[in-house]
Amino acid sequence: MRPKLLVWDWNGTILDDMEYTYQIENRMLRERGLTEIPDRDFYLNNFGFPIKEYYIKLGYDFDVYPYEELAAEFHAYYTEGYRACPLRKGAVQMLIDAQNAGIWQTLLSASQQDRLLEQAGYYGVTGYFQELLGLTDDFAHSKVDRAKNYIENHGIDKKDVLFIGDTDHDFEAASSVGCPCVLLTGGHQSRKVLERCGVPVLDGFNELRTLLEL
Repeated sequence: MRPKLLVWDWNGTILDDMEYTYQIENRMLRERGLTEIPDRDFYLNNFGFPIKEYYIKLGYDFDVYPYEELAAEFHAYYTEGYRACPLRKGAVQMLIDAQNAGIWQTLLSASQQDRLLEQAGYYGVTGYFQELLGLTDDFAHSKVDRAKNYIENHGIDKKDVLFIGDTDHDFEAASSVGCPCVLLTGGHQSRKVLERCGVPVLDGFNELRTLLEL
């Protein structure tokens, strides 16, 4: 297949930040005397959007720990150390290959807009994307509406668009506008969770490059 537009997710898809996120979440639980996430398999099989529902799975009582305060604390910790996270192996070359093939690329993230711009700028990848689309707040509810507005406002033929992400929420965003989607392992959800979506699940950028005929 050769789409005209790739809509990329950021966290876990291009930026390899699963381990850092896992460590932050356990730090926050530990500081409140709550039970930590038992292992990475639990994380990969339970993480999801909206983050507020995922936090309920972790045992937070929002009457005791308001979600808005938890979100602010997470982002404060994340901002302190995200620069130590690498981009996923082969991510930049993948972006270069798609660009050289004349494929347009957009970054669509559940991160707040200014944070997304800051992070993409730090890693030097802004120039590969025609647009960078984040959310208006730090609460990571959903990027479905952002996806709908983007596709509808640009009059893009849905069959020419491919969403690429690492969670079932990327599939939800793609499905909301009737676009195809592929999901990558190695991010924030396990292969088992991703396969429930019924779309191609790939083990890295080499498999994606083959799919895109690059």
